[in-house]
Amino acid sequence: MSLLEDYEHQFGVLTADITSKTHGIPNLSGQPRKNAISDIDRLVEEAQDLLEQIDLEVRDLPSAARQTGSVRAKSYHDELRRLQKDFRRAQVAMADAVHGRDELLGPDDVPHSEDQRERLLQNTERMQKSSNRLEEGYRMTLETEEIGRGIMDNLHRDRETMTRARDRLRGVDQDLGKSGRILNGMKRF
Repeated sequence: MSLLEDYEHQFGVLTADITSKTHGIPNLSGQPRKNAISDIDRLVEEAQDLLEQIDLEVRDLPSAARQTGSVRAKSYHDELRRLQKDFRRAQVAMADAVHGRDELLGPDDVPHSEDQRERLLQNTERMQKSSNRLEEGYRMTLETEEIGRGIMDNLHRDRETMTRARDRLRGVDQDLGKSGRILNGMKRF
């Protein structure tokens, strides 16, 4: 099993774990819920780190396999974004359920909890936007590096072509010099 395949397997295990824990959040409350959210946050960070490793491995693949690897890596990024969205929905669903409970039973501290919920949602949205910008910047960096690698390969090939042409010209120049000496020698006879 290659390193890339190992990373892909680990990513599959992490995403399955994230999915199962995310589906369990609405059934939890209090400290177990906080622990589950912390676990999911940690798993998401591990998955993001793993995706970075996958991206690095894909870049090192031969050019024939690199395209397929890039497509698979992109699908893994999409999968993680979907899982993060599901995770946020589960958190908001729980908050909505608590809000519904408060409406039925009477809120303990409505202005504070609503204000706090709004700030949390705004912060979550800001963090997601920042994360998206970072991912886009990282993707652009990878693309730029790939383009640079292609340019360097082209320049290397051009240099080799020019070196061979220069060597051939030197050979032709030497042959012309010999031919000139032979012709001069033939003129004297």
